[in-house]
Amino acid sequence: MQLSALLLSFLLGVWGGPGAGAAARCVQEGEEAGAVEQGEVVRNIEVVGNQRYTARQMISALGVQVGQPLDPEEVDRGIRSLFETFHVRAELQQRPSTDPSGGVDLRLVVEELPFDLRPRFIGNVDISDSDLLEWAGLREEEELFLFQAPRIRSRLLSKYRAKGYYFVEVNIVEREAGVDEATGRALAPDVIFEIKEGPKVRVRAVKVHGNETLPDRRFMLFFRRGLRKLAQTKLGAPGLFGLFPDAFVQEDLDADVIAMREVYRDLGYLDAIVEVSRLEFSRDRSWVTIHIAVDEGGRYTVGSIEIEGIERFRAGDGSLQERPADLIVSEEKLRSLLELKVGGIYERRLHRDDEKTLRRFYGDRGYLDEPSLGEEDRWSFLTPELTFEADRPVVHVTYRIAQGHRIFIREIPIIGNLHTQDRVIRRLITVKPGQQADSAEIEKSRQRIQSTGWFSDQFDINHREPSYRFVDTGDPNWKDLEFTIEEGQVLTFNLAGGVSSNTGAFGTIGLTMDNFDVSNLPTSFWTTLEDVAARRAFHGAGQTLRIRASPGTQRSFFDISFSEPDLFADHENRISLGLNARKTIRIYRSHDEERRQYGFRLGRSLSQEAAIFGGFQTGSVDVSDIDGGGEPGFNSPLSVPEDLKAQEGKTDLVHVLLGYRYTSIDDRLNTRNGIEFNFENQIYDESLGSDVNFVKSQVSFDWWNELDDDPTSVSPFYHLQIAAGVATPYGGTDEVPYTERFFLGGLRTLRGYRFRGVGPNEADFPIGGQTMLHGTLEYRFPVVKQIQPGTYREYESIQAGAFFDWGVLDPEDFRVDTGELRATAGFLFGITKPLPITFSFGWPVITGEGDAERVFAFNIGLR
Repeated sequence: MQLSALLLSFLLGVWGGPGAGAAARCVQEGEEAGAVEQGEVVRNIEVVGNQRYTARQMISALGVQVGQPLDPEEVDRGIRSLFETFHVRAELQQRPSTDPSGGVDLRLVVEELPFDLRPRFIGNVDISDSDLLEWAGLREEEELFLFQAPRIRSRLLSKYRAKGYYFVEVNIVEREAGVDEATGRALAPDVIFEIKEGPKVRVRAVKVHGNETLPDRRFMLFFRRGLRKLAQTKLGAPGLFGLFPDAFVQEDLDADVIAMREVYRDLGYLDAIVEVSRLEFSRDRSWVTIHIAVDEGGRYTVGSIEIEGIERFRAGDGSLQERPADLIVSEEKLRSLLELKVGGIYERRLHRDDEKTLRRFYGDRGYLDEPSLGEEDRWSFLTPELTFEADRPVVHVTYRIAQGHRIFIREIPIIGNLHTQDRVIRRLITVKPGQQADSAEIEKSRQRIQSTGWFSDQFDINHREPSYRFVDTGDPNWKDLEFTIEEGQVLTFNLAGGVSSNTGAFGTIGLTMDNFDVSNLPTSFWTTLEDVAARRAFHGAGQTLRIRASPGTQRSFFDISFSEPDLFADHENRISLGLNARKTIRIYRSHDEERRQYGFRLGRSLSQEAAIFGGFQTGSVDVSDIDGGGEPGFNSPLSVPEDLKAQEGKTDLVHVLLGYRYTSIDDRLNTRNGIEFNFENQIYDESLGSDVNFVKSQVSFDWWNELDDDPTSVSPFYHLQIAAGVATPYGGTDEVPYTERFFLGGLRTLRGYRFRGVGPNEADFPIGGQTMLHGTLEYRFPVVKQIQPGTYREYESIQAGAFFDWGVLDPEDFRVDTGELRATAGFLFGITKPLPITFSFGWPVITGEGDAERVFAFNIGLR
């Protein structure tokens, strides 16, 4: 004991005693140790106590270098770095150096924390060691420090309970390993996690008592209503025949209780109490019946509604302060907009409806709720104040509105268009400098920019989609509206193959150049590829060039197309031009078709959403290899429809077209909101060079509606489509050619049938129709969604849904035979990133004789 004291005294006298925390001490002769002084030059560093790591590793992590002045802040960082990197406790001591030039010598005393080279798990039966290591956050053969053991125990308990092991126990057992006789060093201790899993508990039933106004009811085991349905609880009784029971997870139960309590709050039962009364376990503890008690209390009514204007401002110290302010319109006007009414039931959900209504009302007047605006400039719906009466269930509501400032747009800078012409983007922006800011129109402008696809990269999930923000100008009422874009992948070279539900096996080689510029030539022939890849050539004017070739077992085609949306660079009243050439070979069960098409189209924009167009197209269709199999019958002398046999050979098809298009969709691939209306009228006439005379008209209407109108979130949406078409011959033509009729069936019209698999039929082949009606109703919802990198916007990567399709064909023009109606229903799921692919499963609900059914279909592109 005396020897130890003498050694400690020697160390204190020579090196200085241990400092507090990471502070180094200095010992001057005849003085007590003092704090490190800035500027002392380090002459030598000695490391004491290291066993597993070298002195060089310790000194490197400390960050102090010989020959450099000693910095106390750098020493503090180094001590922390040693613990984080090597899990050692460290103390830095110093003394005056014996070097003639002065300075200090340092001594780094380290204590390596005990660890286990391979922690062990015992008692685990259902969960493997590899899963336990993953839960613990450890890799195979990774060392475990003893101070980490309690945290890992908590992780294991949490993971087990999330799997339904309600009774699990995890104990930490530490065993000393003794001393290595050869070196005298302490051996690594042994850490054992002793696990008692217990049974996996499943939910047998959830019984709610006292929910008199919201009783739980079920119809035919599928349709539920009542409290638990409104709360969307996670835990419930097993499904049909006791299949798929829920694991009992305490966190899920707690969340369900809170959700049920919130349902009552939303409906005005502000005093409602919802709590777990007891858990009734089976004898072997593998099943539990959950009993939940509800005391609904009284339902509150609204005694009065007041609306207060608030002005937020920055005080001298920079803090955000509030003070009363006059409303921009009368309180009576605002009150008339509200869903919450005096004397009515107080329903908290109406707060959210009123908030949306007021946000829209103020937004139309230039008071915006935009995250990029400062708190003092931004419109905000503050937490309402509620005053309760003591003797009756009545609440007095005060809405508090921070009105902010009325915002006008000074300038609209565009950031990030390194290679795209400014005019190409500005023609998509419908708000102008000097105008009052309109949040709805600004968001529509952003969606238009995004929907072009020029500033997206479907193969880079971290690519930032177009965004905007308001930039302060010094005047609270005037802001710059800054759009930020990131040039996307607009040069796409595809070399692929696959199988399609409609077209069979195929291979594709294609080159697509979006945001093309035919006049932007490369610097030289030899640098063409380099300039195109770097977007220095053939890029930036908003044109599109597409070249594709696709050989296949059922369909082969080659096409080339070019489009210019603004031919005369007048982005207010745009004239568009489209050129196309296409050859298609299609093999059907009944015959082969070879089709050639060459044409142009001119369009005139009426607005950002609407345009009229006209064009001319020449071409031909050659029908060959008509099926000769099968025996002719009394009613069917040929094995294929008579009209098809009559069209054998080449038919020239030349027509002019007129049409109208309106589109306000938010995304051309993954549409969730908007309307699309199309009308096209094609006139085939012998005076143009056509072999036949007929008129073919088609009209379609699509409506997408997302349930949540928040542009930053992703929510379920509906899609409604109705389409109609009629083809009528005239002049010397008695029948519309078989190949130019309407057909139904397949993933784009009637899922649940093969491509062109819907009758009426003749000799087991569809004869098509001169009149067509079809439609669809879809409901889709996100399954997996994430936050877009660099923004606060959500996007979905996987979605699912259900659909109902219907359609009817009639061989006569301007006639609909309801006896030929077909209908299908089914479900779908698909991925949306990086490339949209949808898998559909459909079953006919109304079918007809000779129809060809197909349950499964898939589609590249969600539309």
